[in-house]
Amino acid sequence: MKKKNIFGKIIRWTILILLLLIGFIVASPFLFKGKIVEVVKEEANKNLKAKVDFGDFDLTVFSSFPNLTLTINDISVANAEPFAGDTLFSVKTLSATINLMSVLSGDQYEIRQILLDHPRIKATVLKDGTASYDIAIAGPDTGIVAVQDTGAPARFKMSLKSLEIVNAWIRYDDASLNTTAALDSFNYKLSGDFTQDNFVMENDISIAALSCNYEGIPYLNKVRMVVKAALGADMTAGKFTFKENELALNELGFGMDGWFSMPENGYDMDLSFKCKQSEFRSFLSLIPAVYSKDFASVKTSGALAFSGFAKGMYTENKLPAFGLDLKIDNAMFQYPSLPKAVNNIFVDLKVDNKTGDPDATVTDLRKFHMEMAGNPLDMTMHVEHPVSDPGINGQLLGKLDLSTIKDVIPLDKGDELNGLIDADVKLAGRYSSIEQEKYEDFEAKGSVKVSNMNYSTTGMPSMKINTMTMNFSPKFVALEGFDAVMGVSDYKADGRIENFMQYFFKDSLLKGTFSLRSSLIDLNEFMAADSTAPAPTTADTSSLSVIEVPGNIDFVLNSTIGKLVYDDINMNNVKGAVVIRDSKVLLNDLMMNLLGGSMKMNGTYSTLNPRDPQVDFRLNIKDFDIPETYKYFNTVQKLAPIAKYTQGKFSTDVTYTSSLDQAMMPIWNTMKGEGVLKTSKVLVSGFEPLNKLADALGGFDKFKKADFSDMTIKYAFSEGKVSYDKFPFKSGSVNGEVEGSTGFDQAINYKMGFEVPTKDMPPGAQQLVGNMLTKANMLGVGAKLPEKVKLNALFGGTVTQPTVKTDVKDIAGNVVEDVKEMVKDTVKALVKDKIEDVKKDLTAEKEKIMKDAEKLAQQVKDESAKTAEQVRKEGYAKADELEKAAKNPIEKLAAKKAAEKMRKETDEKANKIITDGNAKADKIMTDAKAKADALK
Repeated sequence: MKKKNIFGKIIRWTILILLLLIGFIVASPFLFKGKIVEVVKEEANKNLKAKVDFGDFDLTVFSSFPNLTLTINDISVANAEPFAGDTLFSVKTLSATINLMSVLSGDQYEIRQILLDHPRIKATVLKDGTASYDIAIAGPDTGIVAVQDTGAPARFKMSLKSLEIVNAWIRYDDASLNTTAALDSFNYKLSGDFTQDNFVMENDISIAALSCNYEGIPYLNKVRMVVKAALGADMTAGKFTFKENELALNELGFGMDGWFSMPENGYDMDLSFKCKQSEFRSFLSLIPAVYSKDFASVKTSGALAFSGFAKGMYTENKLPAFGLDLKIDNAMFQYPSLPKAVNNIFVDLKVDNKTGDPDATVTDLRKFHMEMAGNPLDMTMHVEHPVSDPGINGQLLGKLDLSTIKDVIPLDKGDELNGLIDADVKLAGRYSSIEQEKYEDFEAKGSVKVSNMNYSTTGMPSMKINTMTMNFSPKFVALEGFDAVMGVSDYKADGRIENFMQYFFKDSLLKGTFSLRSSLIDLNEFMAADSTAPAPTTADTSSLSVIEVPGNIDFVLNSTIGKLVYDDINMNNVKGAVVIRDSKVLLNDLMMNLLGGSMKMNGTYSTLNPRDPQVDFRLNIKDFDIPETYKYFNTVQKLAPIAKYTQGKFSTDVTYTSSLDQAMMPIWNTMKGEGVLKTSKVLVSGFEPLNKLADALGGFDKFKKADFSDMTIKYAFSEGKVSYDKFPFKSGSVNGEVEGSTGFDQAINYKMGFEVPTKDMPPGAQQLVGNMLTKANMLGVGAKLPEKVKLNALFGGTVTQPTVKTDVKDIAGNVVEDVKEMVKDTVKALVKDKIEDVKKDLTAEKEKIMKDAEKLAQQVKDESAKTAEQVRKEGYAKADELEKAAKNPIEKLAAKKAAEKMRKETDEKANKIITDGNAKADKIMTDAKAKADALK
């Protein structure tokens, strides 16, 4: 009985445990979903210098038990400055399989599998090396990403067994290396047990279209690529060994052997590849002009040998030894539908570097020969010491009748090509000879001539080059006799390019000076996708993008163009210099006639930072037609929306700076500038703010047609608005002044002060004013009804929905105040007359006091002088008698001294009398002045 009960308990507990386990399996996604989502967001925000957005999350256990599968939809990673506005990475769906036990432990979450569905990656590197993908916050290296050092380990740990990418779109643009790459429909499967130290890593890659451009040369153009590679991975040593592998570019397949490792100081390798095919046909598939949907039917023959290797260390200062060999022997190809073939194709190219020193690279094109429909082309080229002192020995020789190309390669429907190209160029010598200006030691001679060339294709204007010659010399390449017609536009040019060898070998500055002459250039032909479509009334900027100006080009283009057409704008007599220099386009006194007037432009368009192009211009505009200017210039539509309702002409001197967006349009809140506007016979009619003002003034229709003629207005724009200094205006008999601003968002803020004729005032106001004037005149004021009354108006709102506030209700009150002022002025005048009379009496009294004092003071001075003279006369007489009374020499000497003393004492007494008299006279004048000043 006991055994039976025990067995029953075991059954019950077993069932209970199973039920709990099943319940846990069902509930675990709900239990851990919030926790894992929180950790994902926390790690993303902690470790990345970018904005990460997520869509919906889903967490399940059924499809991957005993693991969890986390699915995140619509992930995006938006860049910060200087790449603000760009999306670095987005993916439709990301799925990650996570070890359930690691979630339960709460330590590090182990990721076993990752699936990326439809990811899009746009990676950009600026000229200074700043990369858009450098978004990891600096910190200790976890082996996966650099993370912020918070003192805690990363919450996720890679324990991958598989990684899959489905239908990816990838773009890479590196301005520092002048390289671009594009991968369309990129699919990748990576599998292996990454938890082991040694395992086989399976790689399966397919790319529908791979393009790669370096230094402007498209090395791969929409090439189909397939890679299947099994790598022996030694994770402890960081070494990967090729086992079974396959690499195919279109129809060209390669085999790869060797190994690749990642020591601490760089990368080490011993790799070799070899083309699996020996037929020329497989190599031909890489040529975009030949490889097409009809390629399978192309007849080919010839032998191919293509191989290469890389062996040694790759570090910041060292390359591995490398080599490449390409040989094509006695090849040909012909489309079955075309009458002629490309025959006798021979290529013998070898690139060799035995030490890894870049300067030890030798490029040797021993032979290149082909005959296109009977037109021979030969080229050889040998380059050594490309870094220290490039040595070159090469020749290009060929004649090509372009009309025979259609007999060799299928052209698109509607394409036509004719003309002759004759090339015979030889270069031989060392770069140092050019650098040291020892031109006699460098051979550069020959020419490339084009004559009677015609090319037309659907959607583009036809092009005809009547003549063009490029003559080569050690110093420069001369362009002579360029005479061409493109559509209806004609071009004649000549000039020369300097430093072409320095530019080619050392990426130095390429200099050029050209002269362009044309009677007509129609730019619309190069902008319209459909030449039959009607011309737009405003320029379509939707397909525009930033035009990056090269930094290593210094070109001066002196232009004389009779007529230049852009959109519906006709510019005549265009003259001036366009300079391309330092990643900038500089306009020097570029003058033209347009829109009924003329314009002179000076300024700069700069792409030093291609992501933030800048303009800095000064425009001198004379007599532009206002309606035409508003029609074609969106800047005028933003800065002066009143122009839409204006007839007349204007002139202006304006300087401004602005950043441009990626469609070459101004970024309005970055615009800064100032100028002076002058108007001529300008009338504004139908402008809503003025209409509103007319209504607010009780139907003053004169404001509905305002006169802004012959005015000079100062203005400035910044921070998203244009501000105008106070300027006058006239509307019929109404005169006034205006000042304020218009925002680029069309918000307005203006203050207007003006004078309204009294006869236009409302009748009630006129009667009240008349009564006030009658009462005032009874006081003898003599006031009359004023001819004009001052008013003010404030404008707000927007251009299309303005608000207007006026003080029109205070017209009568304003006039009454004026009358009150007139009464005050009259009383003040009467009081002023009385005050003037008193002032006259006081002035006379003051004059009498000062005159009597002056007379008395003079009498005192005269008496003092008379007394002093009498004292001096008597004293001198006594001194003379004393000297005369002496009889002997001794008495005479004593008498003389006594007489001198007497005369001195007499002078002192006389002088004191005069001093005392003057002091008394001064006292008389001081007292008199004080008495006069006291009179009020």
